[in-house]
Amino acid sequence: MTVDGTHRMLLAMRRGMWARDLEALRIASWEDVISARHLVELGVPERTVYRRTQQDGPWTLLLPATIMLTKGTPTPRQWEIAALVYAGNGAMLTGLSGMRHHGMRRGGDPIFDHVLITLGRRAQSSGRATIERTVRLPCPVARDGLPVAPLARCVVDHVRRLKDPEAIAAVVTEPVQRRMVTVEALWRELEVGTRKGTAAPRRVLEAARAGVLSPAEFNARSLWESFDDLPPIEWNVDVFDERGRFVATVDGLVREHDFVWEIDSVEQHFATPEQVRATSERQRRLRAVGLHVLSTRPTQGREDPDGVHDDICANLRIAAALPQAPVVYGVGIGRSPQ
Repeated sequence: MTVDGTHRMLLAMRRGMWARDLEALRIASWEDVISARHLVELGVPERTVYRRTQQDGPWTLLLPATIMLTKGTPTPRQWEIAALVYAGNGAMLTGLSGMRHHGMRRGGDPIFDHVLITLGRRAQSSGRATIERTVRLPCPVARDGLPVAPLARCVVDHVRRLKDPEAIAAVVTEPVQRRMVTVEALWRELEVGTRKGTAAPRRVLEAARAGVLSPAEFNARSLWESFDDLPPIEWNVDVFDERGRFVATVDGLVREHDFVWEIDSVEQHFATPEQVRATSERQRRLRAVGLHVLSTRPTQGREDPDGVHDDICANLRIAAALPQAPVVYGVGIGRSPQ
């Protein structure tokens, strides 16, 4: 094309050619989300861009200079894309948004989209987009077609913003239970990152390193350690009979007394007839190989910690008086307290 021809084409675009080929704008967008700057580069006058996002216009302004080429309510995915477009090249999702794309279920629905950018970028948090600058921008992974921080980073970035240890435990223990990430990977991420907001997650991860795998177990461990007269306890230890056959993985174990402490919640153990049967059969198997079992519900620990302590002490005395059980304990993921 000649210079004159190129000049005539640009003039035509400025005069409204883009309006006759709106589909080209949608093709250039990311699922109908596009920056105002990109629209201007495609020939749409800046004044027109913002005029079309006004109340009676066909477009929607989602974030500063970030446009949805339709009218109406954006989907959660479009909000995430808008946050990434607004944050600019190299941005990636983290926190609860990123966790969802990695397949995690706990933590509730995201109420904002947490995005990481390099330290030198200028984007500020706005609307649903929470922008965090970092000197440790990780290499993103593709999840559902979006750039997402590695799972350990997503989890740590989310729990740093939480205060409730039980809520933190619910988030931290899920990917460990499901073997999506190791406790040590989470610990390393916590150690190398910012110290802000890490005190509560650190306590939870210390419990996870000791073998705790659920919020109920986290609370039970905290209760146990609040009493100085209780012996060391291990968490989530495999039990085998004398022939080497697997019996069960117990919640809490005091090896020296063959004492098992089971944390049996209503939701997981007594909500259905099948759960009741499975819980009874499990305890029957443990007792059949000579272990002494105490079952406690999580609500008991919250409502009557002293009563639970008395129950533990009484049952420890009974267990200590019984013959040694003919069982073999595995290491499992439980570790002896340091």
